[in-house]
Amino acid sequence: MNTSTNLTMSKPYYNEKVPSGAIGMVILLFTELMFFVGLISGFLVNRIGAVSWPPVGQPRLPIEATAVNTLFLLASAVTIYLFFKKYSNNKKSKSLLYATIFLGVLFLSIQGYEWVQLLGYGLTTSSSLYGAYFYGIIGVHGFHVIIGVILLFYMMSKFNKNAYADIKGVVLSCTMYWYFVVAIWPFLYFLVYLM
Repeated sequence: MNTSTNLTMSKPYYNEKVPSGAIGMVILLFTELMFFVGLISGFLVNRIGAVSWPPVGQPRLPIEATAVNTLFLLASAVTIYLFFKKYSNNKKSKSLLYATIFLGVLFLSIQGYEWVQLLGYGLTTSSSLYGAYFYGIIGVHGFHVIIGVILLFYMMSKFNKNAYADIKGVVLSCTMYWYFVVAIWPFLYFLVYLM
């Protein structure tokens, strides 16, 4: 008996292809991960070699406020997950996408306010290596969050043009990027704020 004739696949599964944008996003996220690993490695080498960290005279980072802000970013992972789940079941869920965008903008706003306060207290990129690494690492992440919010707005604009069924690759790629932005933040928060 030929087993190949018994192995039949359902038509939707057989025709399912991974969008090329998703493959490109995986490659991009891998390079971004390596970039963050490089930043974190440099930070750890300097942190371990420092006599005192943070240096005397430099302000302490707002651990509690940033912990709450971290919860907002983590909540955005839940809303994007629920959005993607509904989208995969062919259900419209713009409100969940709006919630994700709102939480991303809220995260950025709180980070921006934090930076203004820290600059007022004298923490700058030139005040110490501590300040340089803080603004470098957290700034790069903030830039990624900005890009993520722009991608979410782009995805929303596609929905508003009634291209709901035609943007599977866009939805998958944008969701993957947002997961990356959210997933890397707790590590950065622990290393930069708590360590």
